[in-house]
Amino acid sequence: MGGPCKCDGKTYHCMDNFAKIPFKLDGLTWISCEQYFQAKKFVDEAHIAKIRNETEGTKQWELGQKRSAKRVPNWEEVKIDVMYEANKAKFEQDDGAREPIANKYSDGKMQRTLKRELKVPETDE
Repeated sequence: MGGPCKCDGKTYHCMDNFAKIPFKLDGLTWISCEQYFQAKKFVDEAHIAKIRNETEGTKQWELGQKRSAKRVPNWEEVKIDVMYEANKAKFEQDDGAREPIANKYSDGKMQRTLKRELKVPETDE
C-alpha cells in the first residue's frame, strides 16, 4: 500500500492503485485497480463478491490478505500481469487518468510509445 505515485517530484493521483477510477475488465466494472487485483487472487466466488461489494480500498486490501479463501494456484506467477492489465484498462478508458502521463514526456519516441500502448487518439499538434 504505497499511495499515489510521484514522478519528477509531482504526485499523480491517477497512478494510485487505490484511486477510485472505474474501468471495465473481464465483463465487469471495477472501482479501482486495487479492487480488481485483490479479487483476482481468488477462485472462491463468495470471497470475490465480498471484495467487489467493498468500496474502501484498504478494506479490499484486507480481504485480499485472507488465507481462508481458496486462491489462484499460480498467483505469484500472474500477479504482475494482473496489475498491468488493470492499470492498462484504467488508462485506456479514462481520459482524465490518462492525460497527465500521456502528455508528460517531451521525448517524442517515448510519448508515441506510451500513447500507442494506451490507445490515445493521434492529434495534429
